[in-house]
Amino acid sequence: MNNNSLFHSFMFPLFSSIDPKYIKESIKQVLTNCYNTVDQVVSEEDITWDTLYYPLMIAENELQRTWSPIAHLNSVKHNLELRKVYEESLLFISEYKNWINQHDGLYKSYQLLQNGDSYQQLSIVQKKVINNILCNFRLSGVDLSLKQKKKYIYITSRLSQLSLNYANNVFDATSGWNKLVTEKKVLSGIPEDRLESARLEAKAHGKNGWLFTLQYPSYSSVLLYCDTQELREELYWAFNTRASDQGPNSGKWDNTVIMDEILALRHESAQILGFNNYLEKSLMKRMIQSPKQVFNFLTSLSTQISHNEYKEFLETQNFAKIQYSCTSLNPWDLAYYREKRKKYLFSITNEELRYYFPERTVLHGMFSVVNRIYGIFIKERYNIETWHTDVRFFDIFDDENKWMGGFYLDLYLREDKREGAWMDEFVGMMYRKGAISQKPIAYLTCNFSCSENKKSSCLLTHNDVITLFHEFGHVLHHVMTHIDVPEISGINGVPWDSVELPSQLMEKFCWEPDVLRLISAHHQTKEPLSDCIINNLLKTKTYQSSSYLLRQVIYGLFDLRIHYEYIPGEQGNILKVFNEVVKQISTHHFPKNWERFPHSFIHIFSDGYGAGYYSYLWADMLASNVWCRFKKSGILNAKIGKLFFNNIIALGGIIDLRQCLIEFCEHAVTLESMLRYYEVPVSTDNHLWTQL
Repeated sequence: MNNNSLFHSFMFPLFSSIDPKYIKESIKQVLTNCYNTVDQVVSEEDITWDTLYYPLMIAENELQRTWSPIAHLNSVKHNLELRKVYEESLLFISEYKNWINQHDGLYKSYQLLQNGDSYQQLSIVQKKVINNILCNFRLSGVDLSLKQKKKYIYITSRLSQLSLNYANNVFDATSGWNKLVTEKKVLSGIPEDRLESARLEAKAHGKNGWLFTLQYPSYSSVLLYCDTQELREELYWAFNTRASDQGPNSGKWDNTVIMDEILALRHESAQILGFNNYLEKSLMKRMIQSPKQVFNFLTSLSTQISHNEYKEFLETQNFAKIQYSCTSLNPWDLAYYREKRKKYLFSITNEELRYYFPERTVLHGMFSVVNRIYGIFIKERYNIETWHTDVRFFDIFDDENKWMGGFYLDLYLREDKREGAWMDEFVGMMYRKGAISQKPIAYLTCNFSCSENKKSSCLLTHNDVITLFHEFGHVLHHVMTHIDVPEISGINGVPWDSVELPSQLMEKFCWEPDVLRLISAHHQTKEPLSDCIINNLLKTKTYQSSSYLLRQVIYGLFDLRIHYEYIPGEQGNILKVFNEVVKQISTHHFPKNWERFPHSFIHIFSDGYGAGYYSYLWADMLASNVWCRFKKSGILNAKIGKLFFNNIIALGGIIDLRQCLIEFCEHAVTLESMLRYYEVPVSTDNHLWTQL
C-alpha cells in the first residue's frame, strides 16, 4: 500500500490496506486539506452556508473516513505497533481540533453568517448546526485571552493523552493476568460450555488444563458458578484491583496518578471558561442542565429503591445460610449465591437458556422485530472487506426498499480486542451537491464467548441477547436518520444524557413473550421457548433489579461528586469519595480496603462519560416512559413504532427532545414509570419525582 491508499474514493474501508507504516503520513495529508479548507473559507467575502460550512463539512468528512477505521482497528485488532502510531496520529488530530476550535477568523465568519441576511433563508437543520457550532466555539475557549487559550489547548491535549494512557493501562492489566487450573474438581459448578472455552484458552497458550482470564465472559464464569470459594476470591481480587496499586500486578499499570491529573485538568479547564466545576461545564449539552437537578434525580432514585435493595440482600443472605450454611457473605460470594437462588426459585439459569438462543436465530428475530415496528429490512452483504473473518456486514433498507445505510457486526471475544460492547460510527449521513448522498455506516461490537469450532452455531445467554439488542438500538439511532448534515445527524448533536434512550428501549423488547418466541429456537430441536420457560424467564426480569439500580446510582453519584466537589491541590480523594458514596448509599456491601473500582472505570476516565455516567439511568427513565406507550398500543404495533421513529429517532439533534417525549408518552415523564417497570414499590411522596 502506498501512503495515498487511504484517500482512494471507496464506499467502505479497505482494512487490509491499512498499514501502520503509512498511517501518520496519511493523517497528515488529510489534515493538510482541512487546514487549507479553513484558510479558504475564512478568506471568502460573500459568507453563505455554501461558502462557509459546506467546504468544511466535506473536508472533515474525509478526515472521519480516514481516521475512523484506524481508531476502530486500535480497539478490535490491538497491537503495540498500531497503538504507538494511533497515539502519535491522534496528537496531530487533537492539534488540528484545538486550532480550529479557537480560530478567531472562523468564529467571526460564523457570527457574520448568523447575523447576515441569508440566515433567515436557511433551513431549521442549517440554523441548528450554526447555533451548535457557535456554542462549541465558546465552550472551546475562543473568547479567552491568548495566554488562557494556550493554557486551554495544553489542558485539552494533555487530557486526550491521559485518557489514552488510562485505557491502555486497563487493557494491559486485563490482558496481563490469567489463572491456570489443572485440577477439574476445583472448577465444580462451572457449566461444561464455559469449561470447554477455558480448556481451549489453555490449549491456545500451549498449556494443559483450564485457563481463566479477566475478560468478562471468563471472569464471570467463575464468579457466577464456581463452587470453590477460594478461586472466586482470587479472581475477584485480580479483577477489582486492575490498573492499581493493589492486586497481583500492583503498581505495574497503576492509574492512580493519571486519575488525579485528569480530575485536576478537567476542573481547571472548566474554571478557565468561567464555570465553578467540570460538572457545570459538562451539563451545558445535556437535558439536565443543573447540578442540583441531577443530584436530586439520583438521590430520589436511591430513596425509592434502597429499602427494596436491602430486602433483596437479606433474601440472598438467608438463602445462602439455610441452603449452604454460609454465615457470612463476602463480595465474591454475592453473584454466586444470587445465581444459585435464581435457579432455586425459577428453575432456570443463563447457561441453560443458551441452547435456545443460537446467534443466527437471535439476529433473524431481532431484525424481524424492527421490521414490524419500524418497517425496515435488514439483509446481509457478503462482499464487504472486514478486519476479521468473524465480522459480517448488514444493509438496512426502508419500507420502500431504499438503502438507508449499514453496519459491521463483530460479536466474539478476542485477545486483541477491547473489552465490553459498543457502537461507533464509520461515517454519518451527509448530502453532497451534485453527487449521491453519503449514507451512515456503523460498527456494532460485542465480546461474546464462543469457541472457534462452534462459531457457526454460537449460543448466546439471555444477557448476551440484551447486550446485542442494546447496541443495535444505537445502530438504529445512527442509521435511521433523516438529517443529512453530520453535525446533528444520527447520534450527533443529541443531548448526551439521552443518547442511551433508543438502546435502553431496545433492551425492553427482550422481555416480551412475543419477541422471545421470535428470537429463540433450541439449537437441536428448533423449538422456540415454551410458555413455561418464558414465564420463568420473565420472573427473573426484576430479580435483584433494585440491587442493579442502586449499584448504578453509586457509580453515578461517585462520578458527579469527584467532578463537582473537586478541590485544587488535593490528591488521593478519588478512592475516599467512592467509599463515602458506597457507605452513604449501600445498605450492606462495603468494599475491601484493597478494592480499586475507580482504577478501571473506563466510562468516566476514558470513554466520554465523565460527569455524565448518570445518563444510563436517566435514559432508562426516558425509555421506561416510552415503553409505557408501546405497551399501551402493542409492542409490535407499526403505527406507534413509526411515530417514535419519525418524531424522535429520525430527527436526531434538531428537536426539543423534552417536549417531543412528553407528546409521545402523552403524560409527564417521571421516575414512576421506571420504578413500575422494575416492579419496585412506588412511594406516594410527590416531592421525590423527577419529571420533565
